[in-house]
Amino acid sequence: MEAWFETAAAEPVFVKNLESVQGDERDVILFSLGYGPDVQGHLSMNFGPLNREGGQRRLNVAITRARQEVVVFSSLASHQIDLARVRGRGGVADLKSFLDYAERGPAALAERQLTAGSPGPSTFERQIAQALGERGWTVHHEVGCSGYRVDLAVLDPDQPDRYLLGLECDGASYHQAGTARDREVLRQAILHDLGWRLHRVWCTDWWERPGEELARIEAALE
Repeated sequence: MEAWFETAAAEPVFVKNLESVQGDERDVILFSLGYGPDVQGHLSMNFGPLNREGGQRRLNVAITRARQEVVVFSSLASHQIDLARVRGRGGVADLKSFLDYAERGPAALAERQLTAGSPGPSTFERQIAQALGERGWTVHHEVGCSGYRVDLAVLDPDQPDRYLLGLECDGASYHQAGTARDREVLRQAILHDLGWRLHRVWCTDWWERPGEELARIEAALE
């Protein structure tokens, strides 16, 4: 294979890392990720230059070197990247999105655009998150990597890489569902199949009896 790497060739094959590939182009780029779980299955959220300031620009340079095609080699899937555990998440968030696109194609882009148009957490969802936070719970908003996102997710204090409970609220995302079946049946079924344990909080109950609703949530968590 050495002939393909000789400088005499019109465009010899090159092997470069993320830091030094800028300025090069080829018809096909083989993009290999050197990150993955260890033998115990633990995955570090340290992605080197991608965690640092401007990491998203380095990733952009690497994946735009191909004139025709990028072929991705990875033992790491997009869903394994937990942005809640990442500092300096700009480049890592883009890597997660890029891997999702490499795995699923245009459908991933369509879902990303839908998510970008999300109304975000409602007032009462923020109030629930604040109330739980004051009691020592860590709460994340809109957890998920597709159109089916959990409104609020409470971390397990003993295992911070997993969630104890997902809270479903009847906020803006709930009312955006096209039909009652989408809201009440399909969404619940899909999230349950993905391993979520869910607890419903209705906004009218929260407005009228926030103390009781908070106690119900904590009982579900316990």
